[in-house]
Amino acid sequence: MSALPAEEPVNPYRTHPGGGPRTVTQLRAALTAASAADREEFEAQLGDLDLDDPEEYAALVRSWRHRLVMRTRPEILAAVAASTDPAAPRYSSEEILAADDRQEPGR
Repeated sequence: MSALPAEEPVNPYRTHPGGGPRTVTQLRAALTAASAADREEFEAQLGDLDLDDPEEYAALVRSWRHRLVMRTRPEILAAVAASTDPAAPRYSSEEILAADDRQEPGR
């Protein structure tokens, strides 16, 4: 038994503190690698920011980090591809939320 706290399960469909690009330079590089159009849109939005409003800056960075995750994580891309498959099973939000409640601890 370890004295370390139990690790929280990682949800691949959410951004996590400490995950992904940590600086604007890293975010720019990641966006360039993912999509040149995204990089241009990010730069345009960044250029329109009020430098005296740190909340606006933080919100922009947060949204683009999230967008980057949504476009580059293999699990998310697979889920999006599966969602367009007409033969794939369909679940209601109630069924999905109930399944989360029944998940085994440590999974």
